Amino acid sequence: MTWDVSAQDLPDAFERYVLGMADIYDVSGVSDEDRANFFNTSISVMSPFGAIGEGRSVRQTLSRDKALLRRSGVDGLNLLINAAALVGDADGRTVRAEPHALQIRDMGRPAASRLDSLDVLSLKIPRNLAPPALLTREMHGTAISPSVAGARLVRAHMRAIVNDLPHLSADVLDAAIQALLSLTGRVVGVESAFAPEEQASLQRTVRQSAVQYIEQRLSSGAIDIEIDTMASAIGVSRATLYRAFDAGSRGGVGRYIQDRRLHYAREALRLRTDGSRSIGEIASSYGFSSSSHFSRIFRDRYGYSPSEVQPHKPDSRVTMSDGPIRHDLLSAWLSELRSGPET
Repeated sequence: MTWDVSAQDLPDAFERYVLGMADIYDVSGVSDEDRANFFNTSISVMSPFGAIGEGRSVRQTLSRDKALLRRSGVDGLNLLINAAALVGDADGRTVRAEPHALQIRDMGRPAASRLDSLDVLSLKIPRNLAPPALLTREMHGTAISPSVAGARLVRAHMRAIVNDLPHLSADVLDAAIQALLSLTGRVVGVESAFAPEEQASLQRTVRQSAVQYIEQRLSSGAIDIEIDTMASAIGVSRATLYRAFDAGSRGGVGRYIQDRRLHYAREALRLRTDGSRSIGEIASSYGFSSSSHFSRIFRDRYGYSPSEVQPHKPDSRVTMSDGPIRHDLLSAWLSELRSGPET
């Protein structure tokens, strides 16, 4: 799915942009002059593997604080290269990135970025499809100078992908994104986390098939996922299945299943209305033995308790004129990417 949007020359262009970005970033720090002359242009392709594209806009601050993380349906890896300088914070760590630096963000952790202007190439990969080695706490906020040859190569590769987006088939786009992720890993020094080339294709296919099986089971309400049954269903041995998840991952397939059960439980918490299901009922429905056990591992995973999860409520004071709005589609798309590509 490709979208190309220009938000300008509309009386509520800025409000439209803020609302469309609400599940991805909080937007602030836009001057009165920039609001009066606001513009935003974006092009992106959303596929089963994530979203890649580019965008341009005015000077602004983009942030994902703890309140946004609790209500946001977007979670995963963000690789970005902005043509202008950036200063900010990544979960308490000061970030300074010169123009065209390669940057890594874990969208499940707090971050804030002040951009002199927005002129960005961006790749967003849902957490369940992203290389775990690029989602560690140490990687969050990493900025690699464009003076590093590998960072320049990543930028050139990302630019080539974006330039050819209208002409790329799904298979070619997948291969291009996988190469970009692998190259990024090597640039930041985690090449050991990637399987040898002759094993990578098989392990990626096995993992994607397993992800699809897990998502189908959980989305249908079946929480009893047996490893042997899953291995048989996707046509591999138990050992092969474990290897596909163990490369660069913490806890392997068992931890992955638990994380996805937590994800679905968190979504159920986000969708609650007053007087609806209790935390205990939701915990039980996703296979957690008790509310206390659920609360403990939920806090370990997300950094806050289940009772702090709040649904996102759009600002009712914003009145929308007729016209395009597309960043909200990106948020929805990324939120729904819970399985790998169909095999």
